[in-house]
Amino acid sequence: MARIVEIRLTGAGLEDAIIRFKPGPNVVTGDSDTGKSYLLRLVDFVLGAKELSKVIDEAADYETAWLELADDRGRPLTLERHLTGGNVRSYSRAIDEILIEIRGAGEEKQPVVPDDAEVLLWRRQGKSTEPDVTSKIFPFFGMPENVFVRENADGDVQRLSIRTLLPIVLVDEESIITEKSPILRGGFAQTAEKRMFSYLLTGKDDRGIVAQEPREIVSARTQAQRDLIDELLVPLNERLKDRSESEEDESIDRLEGTIGSLSDALAANSDQRSRLRQRRTERYQHVLKSDTQIAAVDGLLTRYRLLVERYASDLQRLDFIAESSHYYDGLQESACPMCGQLLVGEAHDHGEDAEFRAEEVHVSASAEAAKIRGLQSDLKATIADLVERDAYWKDQKENASRELETIDQQLDNVLTPARATVRNSLNELVQRRLELQTARADRLEAARLAELRAKLERQLSEPTAKPTWAGLEPKAVTDLSLEIQGVLKEWSWKEDVRVEFLEDRFDIKVDGKLRRSHGKGFRAVMHAALSIAILRFCKKNEKPHPGFVVLDSPLTTVKQRSGQAAVEVAEKDRLLPWIEPSFWKSISKTDASVQIIVLDNKEPPLDLTDDLNVQLFVGPEVGPGQRAGFIPPKK
Repeated sequence: MARIVEIRLTGAGLEDAIIRFKPGPNVVTGDSDTGKSYLLRLVDFVLGAKELSKVIDEAADYETAWLELADDRGRPLTLERHLTGGNVRSYSRAIDEILIEIRGAGEEKQPVVPDDAEVLLWRRQGKSTEPDVTSKIFPFFGMPENVFVRENADGDVQRLSIRTLLPIVLVDEESIITEKSPILRGGFAQTAEKRMFSYLLTGKDDRGIVAQEPREIVSARTQAQRDLIDELLVPLNERLKDRSESEEDESIDRLEGTIGSLSDALAANSDQRSRLRQRRTERYQHVLKSDTQIAAVDGLLTRYRLLVERYASDLQRLDFIAESSHYYDGLQESACPMCGQLLVGEAHDHGEDAEFRAEEVHVSASAEAAKIRGLQSDLKATIADLVERDAYWKDQKENASRELETIDQQLDNVLTPARATVRNSLNELVQRRLELQTARADRLEAARLAELRAKLERQLSEPTAKPTWAGLEPKAVTDLSLEIQGVLKEWSWKEDVRVEFLEDRFDIKVDGKLRRSHGKGFRAVMHAALSIAILRFCKKNEKPHPGFVVLDSPLTTVKQRSGQAAVEVAEKDRLLPWIEPSFWKSISKTDASVQIIVLDNKEPPLDLTDDLNVQLFVGPEVGPGQRAGFIPPKK
């Protein structure tokens, strides 16, 4: 929270118009037309009003308005704005320090702008994110820079501006007696103003709301969807115009059965082909095995036949040796083959061991021949067995080869053509089924689109349901009503006073009677009570609030200059006589952590002057030590 420290006007060659305020209660009182209401308008202007809503002749020559604020830790924030309008400059120091620097620079053609001046937009335009008064002042008040509130019934949100918040804290002389809501200004911003009030009571903004699209956008999108559906239905209806739904279903069912049968036949063909290929592999392996066995047997037969010839040759040699030994003794004189001596006479003797005996040679040759004939007999039996085995494997090879040929013929001439025929038929049927299923899908899609189109037509003809939004938090409203009751009791209302906050009007009812139904005097006091109660409520519950309230004429409904004839106040507009002193006494007890500034013609009791920090504007008939008004008189 913050408070107003000083309001000042400056102009070339003019004495500064200055007024300073303290924490807690402040009262500016005195004659009419002395600048009291002008102070509130200056604060409103510096805080981003489009223009200064009240112009007084006394301030005509002044150029710049200054507003100095201080936060709860005493840190200053000064805002400067030219009285003709435009953007705002901000400084983080007091007005006196700034003016000392500016005026110490001397007279120059161009105005001196301190280096620490920050230019703030008086109001953001469009989607601008440049610094503005709100982005500077909200954090200074202890509030987030960007607070979002719902701006309409569709749920669109906007950034809360200081301009929306100000009617809660700056209550001018016209607003304080209005019969309208003290919170709502009226016009198109009422939803945002209501949500601003909810934000003050709860500290929660509307940044999480999901907006409903505007009716115009929804309607345009719905029409576009309907037109698109119409475009999609044209080719669908064209394809379906010569088709019958019942025939399609029946044909698809028949095709399903035929496709199933052909699929089974194709599967059986594949199984049979697989079995034949397996059999062919086995037969081919048998042929290879037969070739291997035949080659091995042929090799053995060749070797054994050579052995037969060798045995026959050996037998011939042995027969020759046996026969030659028979004729050995009848040979002519010749040299001994063993010793080279003539084979005559008894002198030729090799000894008993080396004596040649023809009969023994014959016997040996015959025995050897018998042995070879035995081997020859075994060899013939072996050759006969090999010949038999050779014939067996050749027969096996021939049979396997014939079976291979039969399998190949069955695969190539029977199963493969049958498979091709079935597959072609199956492909044709599947294609036909696809066409029928496409037609069925087109029909279903056409029905779906037609249903969707009818739904869109109903949406276009039916009014869009507005979303329902939660109202103000009941407990917060109840607590605020109790706070208002407490303020009214302090102002000498009856002890059993009962206050209700009417959410449908955003106004209060006191003891069963609407505020608007009272006269001006009571309306002003009740408005003041509401504004002060909101300040107290926010302070007590640590809710967002600027921290100050400025009330213009809460006690005076008819203003007049001193010396003018008294104006008769209507009975219904008069306040009860005990309310005014109780009002001043209550205001004097305002805690220094908040600030209440009262601008009123009525003067508080003298014994409360110091407690209320009273500043008196006496008007034209100013005496020594008195102040005529906010603007110093020209000398």
